[in-house]
Amino acid sequence: MNLSLRAIAIPTAAGLIVWAAVTMFFRWFGHLILTSVHDERFPVIFIGLEGATGIGLYLIGLLYRKIDRSPRALLRFALIGSAVGLMLDSVSLSFHPLFFPGMNRDQVLAFTVWMAFAYGLFLIIPALQNALALTTGKR
Repeated sequence: MNLSLRAIAIPTAAGLIVWAAVTMFFRWFGHLILTSVHDERFPVIFIGLEGATGIGLYLIGLLYRKIDRSPRALLRFALIGSAVGLMLDSVSLSFHPLFFPGMNRDQVLAFTVWMAFAYGLFLIIPALQNALALTTGKR
């Protein structure tokens, strides 16, 4: 596989933008929507957040295809974007009082649970979109 600087820079930048947007969302609203994982409301909140995440990732994938129309663009976005986000989230979780000052420890744990599942979606949804684009001939 011959990767150009552009083939790495675009998904890296897109992954950074997605990470920053999600981090800011939880910085501003996390303390309002996240509960303890032991709270009876947690499953409903979790399912709602992951559903919204899935829809958001699908829409981001559609937008990303307009930026990068190469045959495996969404696969690169999924892999590189997830890697960038995971590395940055290791920092944001290590310094959670700085990144998420309004959240208590239970909410940080709930965020971590959401995050782990969301990265699974980040790997799967763009990959499915890429496979669909290749099989339908929409590059």
